[in-house]
Amino acid sequence: MNALVKKLLHVCITVPDVDQALKFYRDVLGFVSTFETRTDEADGPLLGFAEDEISIYAHHILTAGADAKHATEINLIEYTKPATIIGDGPYDLMNQVGITRLALLVENTREAFEKISAYEGVDVVCEPKDIIIRKPGQNLTMTWFSFKDPYGVFITIAEPPKA
Repeated sequence: MNALVKKLLHVCITVPDVDQALKFYRDVLGFVSTFETRTDEADGPLLGFAEDEISIYAHHILTAGADAKHATEINLIEYTKPATIIGDGPYDLMNQVGITRLALLVENTREAFEKISAYEGVDVVCEPKDIIIRKPGQNLTMTWFSFKDPYGVFITIAEPPKA
């Protein structure tokens, strides 16, 4: 059977200020902006709105050096009309229906933890810890930590598994 879905194309993270968010995602996490979008003519229904046209400002980001053809893109998006609703931010609890967590792979979680935890507005939820991944006939160890970015988005950082 041929798979209907070929890859996860992108994930959108709604933020109140794209330029501020870009400072964290680019300068701390190391993403690069591949292009930006500013439009007053975005298709509202296609993006989940009742209005025919909405206004957005977005940066489309990838990990540095990623092959755009195979990488999953993150869209940092600020709705300008109607404006982004800040409210209480993302989900407080992870057991709610919807996309609740973003997981990113790094070479060294300890180095990543030092850099990320030093950024103003980051809320460390769990410091680095080793997690045992049990697979048939093999146990692997991965080091993970979790935090909320300056906008409350829950992110887990992990390094590749070790036997």
